[in-house]
Amino acid sequence: MAERRKLTTNPLTSTEGVALQVDDVYVPLGLVERKKQSKRQGDISPEQGSELYKETEITKTFEHDAFLEEVLKQKNTPKSQGKRIAIIGEPGAGKTTLLQQIADWVSREIDQSIVIWVSLADLREKELKSYLFETWLTQVAEKRGKAEATKQLKDDFVALFNQNNVWLLLDGLDEMSASSGNPLTEIARQFREAGLISQARIVLTCRVNLWDGSSNALDDFDTYRSLDFSYPEQVERFIHKWFAAIPETGKQLCTALKESGKERIQDLVKNPLRLTLLCLNWQSGDGKLPDTQAGLYQQFVDDFYKWKKEEFATNYDQRQQLNIKLGELAREAIDKEATPFRLRQDFVNRFLGNPDDENSLLKLAINRGWLNCVGIDTNRKPVYAFFHASFQEYFAAKAIDDWHFFLNYVPKNPSQGTYRIFEPQWKQTILLWLGREEENLKQQKQQFIDALVNFKDGCGKWNREDVDKGFYEYRAYFLAAAGIAEFRDDSRADEIVKQIVKWGFGYFNSKKQNWIKFSSLIEEKARLTLQHTDRIKAITALVQLLQSKDVDDYTRYQVADSLGKIGTGNEFAITGLVQLLQSTNVSDSTRWQAAYSLGKIDPGNEIAIAALMQLLQSTDVVTRIQAAESLGEIDPDNKIAIAALVQLLQLNDVYDKTRMLAASSLGKIGTGNEFAIAALVQLLQSTNVDNYTRRQAAKSLGEIGTGNEFAITALVQLLQSTNVDNYTRRQAAESLGKIGIGNKIAIAALVQLLQSTDVNHSTRWQAAKSLGEIGTGNEFVIAALVQLLQSNDVHDNTRMQAASSLGKIGTGNEIAIATLAQLLQSNDVYENIRMQPAESLGKFDPDNEIAITALVQLLQSTDVDNFTRREAAYRLGEIRTGNEIAITVLVQLLQSRNLDDNTRRQAASSLGKIGTGNEIAIAALVQLLQSTNMDDYTRWLAVFNLGKILQHNQHRFAVVKALSSYQLFDNNCSSVIWNCAQNMPYTDFYQAWHQHNVTTRAMRSLKKILFTRII
Repeated sequence: MAERRKLTTNPLTSTEGVALQVDDVYVPLGLVERKKQSKRQGDISPEQGSELYKETEITKTFEHDAFLEEVLKQKNTPKSQGKRIAIIGEPGAGKTTLLQQIADWVSREIDQSIVIWVSLADLREKELKSYLFETWLTQVAEKRGKAEATKQLKDDFVALFNQNNVWLLLDGLDEMSASSGNPLTEIARQFREAGLISQARIVLTCRVNLWDGSSNALDDFDTYRSLDFSYPEQVERFIHKWFAAIPETGKQLCTALKESGKERIQDLVKNPLRLTLLCLNWQSGDGKLPDTQAGLYQQFVDDFYKWKKEEFATNYDQRQQLNIKLGELAREAIDKEATPFRLRQDFVNRFLGNPDDENSLLKLAINRGWLNCVGIDTNRKPVYAFFHASFQEYFAAKAIDDWHFFLNYVPKNPSQGTYRIFEPQWKQTILLWLGREEENLKQQKQQFIDALVNFKDGCGKWNREDVDKGFYEYRAYFLAAAGIAEFRDDSRADEIVKQIVKWGFGYFNSKKQNWIKFSSLIEEKARLTLQHTDRIKAITALVQLLQSKDVDDYTRYQVADSLGKIGTGNEFAITGLVQLLQSTNVSDSTRWQAAYSLGKIDPGNEIAIAALMQLLQSTDVVTRIQAAESLGEIDPDNKIAIAALVQLLQLNDVYDKTRMLAASSLGKIGTGNEFAIAALVQLLQSTNVDNYTRRQAAKSLGEIGTGNEFAITALVQLLQSTNVDNYTRRQAAESLGKIGIGNKIAIAALVQLLQSTDVNHSTRWQAAKSLGEIGTGNEFVIAALVQLLQSNDVHDNTRMQAASSLGKIGTGNEIAIATLAQLLQSNDVYENIRMQPAESLGKFDPDNEIAITALVQLLQSTDVDNFTRREAAYRLGEIRTGNEIAITVLVQLLQSRNLDDNTRRQAASSLGKIGTGNEIAIAALVQLLQSTNMDDYTRWLAVFNLGKILQHNQHRFAVVKALSSYQLFDNNCSSVIWNCAQNMPYTDFYQAWHQHNVTTRAMRSLKKILFTRII
C-alpha cells in the first residue's frame, strides 16, 4: 500500500521537485448519497461553473467521518447493506485519494479486515480473479520469501473470502480494459462468475461519464459522489498544506485568490486536481500567476493533457484537432444555445461525433475529461458540460480569429450590426481573446480596443457636467478598461486608465477653481472597473491623484479606500498610503482610512498598525473607536485592539458615550472572543454605568455571544432584574432573540416575560418578537403566544407581534393556524390588529384569500387612519410575488389623490416586492416617476423599486421608450435607464430610445384599473 500513498499528480508536479504523499495535503471531502441521475433543467453562471456537477437527486449528505462510520462500519446503505459501494465523480475530484483514505481507515478500524488495492488499469486483459490469485498472491508469497504461492496460502486466501474479511478496493473502473467495450458490464460479469469475489466487500471508484453514460450493470451498488472543496475553508487548508515548507508563498496565494475578479478561479479550484494545478503554477511562477487569464488557462490545458497521459494517451495532432472542435462547440453553444453551459447530446454530436464511435472526438473528449455527463434531459438523453464553464469560455476564445465577431458597428442602422460586447455571456470570452499570445492578433486587438473607446451609441447628446457620454458608450469604455488588463501592449492604456480615474473620483476645474464630480452611477461603475483594469497603471494613477495638491480631503479618503481594494502587495500603493498617513494635512478620518487600507494590502504592516495604535490615543472618540475596529479587522490576532476597547470600558475617567461606543465596537470585532464577552458581561453587571451604556453592552453581546452560555445567563439575569429600566430589559430580550436559538433557559425567561403583567407593553412586544426568532416549532412557545392572542388584557401592538411570531414558528401547527384564522374573523378587534394575522396566514399560505381580502378591505375603507392604511400596504407586500389582486389594489392606492406621501411611498415599496415582471406595476411606477407633483424621495423610491421588478427585455423596452422623451429628464430617470442599459441588447435600447410618444399597452391597461374596486 505504500506505493498507493503517492498522489496521482506526482508525475506532473515532479518537474518542480514536488512529490507529495496523500497525507501531506489531504483535506477530507464530504459525499452525497445519490438517489438517481440528475435532471437539472436550468443553466448556471460560469462564475459558479462547479454547480453543474452538483447532484440534485440525493438521499443524504455525509461529512467524511460520518460516511466512514455509517456506510462502511455500520453498513447503513439502502441497496447492499454496505457490501457494494461506488464512489463517482468527474476527473480530478479526489476519488483515488478518498479510496486511499478508506484503505487506511478500514485497515485500522475494521477488525480482521484484509484490504486489497487493485488499480483496474493494471489488469490489462487479465480478469480480476486471475489477477488476485496469480499476480497479487504471488507478490504476497515473494514478500514471505517464497517464489510462488503455495497451495496452503491459496487455501488460506479462499478462507478469508469465505469469512467475509476481504475488502476489495478497486480504483479507476473507467480505466479498465474491457473486451465488451463497457467496463461496467465486464466487471459485473466477473463479479457474477467468480463466486468467491461475491463474498468480499467492494468499494470502487469510477468517473461519472462511464457510470451514467450507458446501461449500468452495477445497479446493486450504492452510489456516492464526492463533494467539491468548500471555498475558502477547504481550499485554503489544501493550499497551506501544499506550501507547508514555504508557508508565506501559500499565504500569498490565498490572498491573491481573494482579489476582486477572481470569482471564476475561486470556483474553478474547488476541484482537487484544478487546485493542484493552480498550486503548481503558483510555485513554478515564484509566487505569481501568468500575466493574463488566457496564459493561466493555456497552462492549465497543457498540464491537464499531461495528467494520466499513460492511461489516456494522445498525440499532438489529436490534441490539436480536439482543441479546434472543442472551441467551435464552445463558441456556438455560448452564442446560440438556450443553456450555453449545459450541452445537449445532439448539439455536441454535431461537432464531435457519436460517443459510441471509439474513434470519435467525443469519445476522446470524454476520456480526457474535457466533457463530462452532468445529467439527463427530459428525453433521457445525456447532458454534457465542460470540465469547468471557464474552460468552455477559453476554448471559445481560441476559436475566434476576427474582432468583428464581437463588434460590427453600423451607425445609421444598428440593427444590421453585431454587438456581443454588450452581451454579458461574452465578456469573459472577450477578455480571454484579448489575452491570447499569438503575434498575428496584436493589431486586431489594438483595433478592437480603439473601437470600444470610440463607440458612439446614438442615444442622446450628453454635455452635462456630471454625464459626458451615452449609456452604451460608457459600457464599451469600461470593457476596454477591463480589456487592457489582458492586452498589456495597448497603446492607449494610460489614457484609458486616466479617464476611468477621472470618472471615478472627479477632476479639478481650473476655470471654476473647484473639484467636479460625475454622477454617482458613473462614479460607482468606474471605481469598480479599476478593480478589473491594468492593476499597475490603476495604482500609479491613484497614487498620483493622492499626491495632487488640488485634491480635497474627502477625495483622498475615497482614493485610499480604492487602493485598499486593488493594491495588495504593491510597493507603490503601500508607499502612497504610508505618505498619506504621515501627512499633516489630512483629517483623522482620512488617516484612519489610509491605515485601514494599508493593513488590508500589506497584512501585518507595522506602519499601518502603529498608525492605528496612535489613533487609539486620538482626542476624537469616533476616531479612536474606528481605529480599534480596523485593528481588529486587518490584524484579527492582534489582541491589542480588543484589549484597547476593553480598557476603554474599564476606565473610570472616560465619558459614558466613549464607553458605549467601545462596547459597540466590541460587538463588531469580538465575535466569540471570551475576553470581549467577559468584559461586556462585567459592564452589564456594573452599577457605575448609565442605562445607555448597559443597553449597548446587552446589544453587543447579542452580536458576538451566539450560543455562549455565559452571555445568555447574564442577559437572562438582566431580564429578570428589578433594577433596570424597560428599555434595557427590552434590549436584553432582543439580544436573547439573536444568540439564544433553541436555548431552554432563554426561551423560558422570554415566556415568563411575555406572561408578566409587571412590565410595559413594549417589553412584552419584544419578548414575543424574540420568541419568534428562537422558538421555531417549540410547543411551549406556540402555546404561550396562542394564550397571549386569546387574552383580553394585551396591548394591540403586542397582540400583532404575537401573531407575527406565530406566523414564523408555527408553520403546520393546527392550533396556531386556527387561532390566527379566528382572530382575523373576529369582530372584537380593531381593523389594524387584523392586519398581522392576515400577514401571518399569508406566510402559511401566500394566496390565502381571507388574508388578502382583509387587507384589501382595510386599504379601501374610508374609516381607517393613514397609519393603518400604510401598514395594510406593507402587509400586502408580504403576499406572494405576482398576486394580481394585491398588485391591482396597490396600484390604485398609488394613484389616489387623497393619500399622504408616506402611504404612497409604502405602496411603491410593496409593489417593488410583489410586482416582479408585472406590466401594470411597472407602468404605475413609471407614471409615479414622471409625476411633477411628487417630491424627490418618492420619485427615488419609484426608481429603486422599478429596478427590482424589471425582469424582461420587453419591460425595459417600455420604460426606456416612456422616459427617453420625458421633458424633466433628471438623475432619477437616468438611474432607471442606466439599469435598463446594463441589461438590454444595444439594438433594442436604440430602438426604444428613438420611439417617442408611443402609448404602451401597459399604460392603457393602467388607466382602466385606476379607480376600479376589486372587492
